[in-house]
Amino acid sequence: MPFAVLVTQHDKGKLIAPALAKLGVRVVENSNWNTDQLGTFAGEIERTLSPHACALEKAKQAIALTGLDIGLGSEGSFGGGPLPGIVNWNEEILCYYEPKHNRTIYAAASGPFPYESVVLNNSEALDQLTTPSAEGMHWIVNIGDELLKGLNLTMLKEAIALGERYSLRVWPLTVEPDLRALYCPPRQRMITKAAEDLARRLQALCPECEAPNFVVKQINKGLPCEQCSLPTEQALSETVCCDACGFSRSERVAHNAANPQYCRWCNP
Repeated sequence: MPFAVLVTQHDKGKLIAPALAKLGVRVVENSNWNTDQLGTFAGEIERTLSPHACALEKAKQAIALTGLDIGLGSEGSFGGGPLPGIVNWNEEILCYYEPKHNRTIYAAASGPFPYESVVLNNSEALDQLTTPSAEGMHWIVNIGDELLKGLNLTMLKEAIALGERYSLRVWPLTVEPDLRALYCPPRQRMITKAAEDLARRLQALCPECEAPNFVVKQINKGLPCEQCSLPTEQALSETVCCDACGFSRSERVAHNAANPQYCRWCNP
């Protein structure tokens, strides 16, 4: 069974391992390289690399640390999405790096993120953090100019009580979600989906050279409107191609025509 090493300080291995175990790949964690030096969500260290570049750097460090053939890197980001500024969006990138075969494969998963920073004016306002969906979520606060991270609700209440006891500046209190994977259940679920996407890509073999990641790389728009037959922005076909040998083929989508609601002429 081949090994893939993941450098992480945030307990991500258990989220990624099940999907790859089905392919006969065993994921092992290594925490001997401080991934926080590439940036932190809380802002103590600025992030200078793109999520893809950051995931690749982690995968390279995994190989440098262990000498194994396969490195994995995981990186999350927030923002963008289909409704920027309205819906908070989380994207998780997973990089599979195998220099022996000159192979770099990126997998991803993304979706809405249900939390954002909130400003509380008193202890009673903490009730808005106690929704059933918030179970397992941890928080970040600054009390008395000290940044406190990884607080569950009980720990948060204790920190506030101590701040009030020693007359530290508490209210108004800005409470932020702790976005580190081990403290953030929504990210955990998204990382699991990214691992499933990676497993899918590793199983998608090119019919010419049998390299993995023979998946859709290009969406070709122009599906005709069923009402006026003019091309729309909807997908007409998809191009599947191989990164290793360049073989590609186009596959028409299942729909024969687009709903007029997507037509800029019928629905301007």
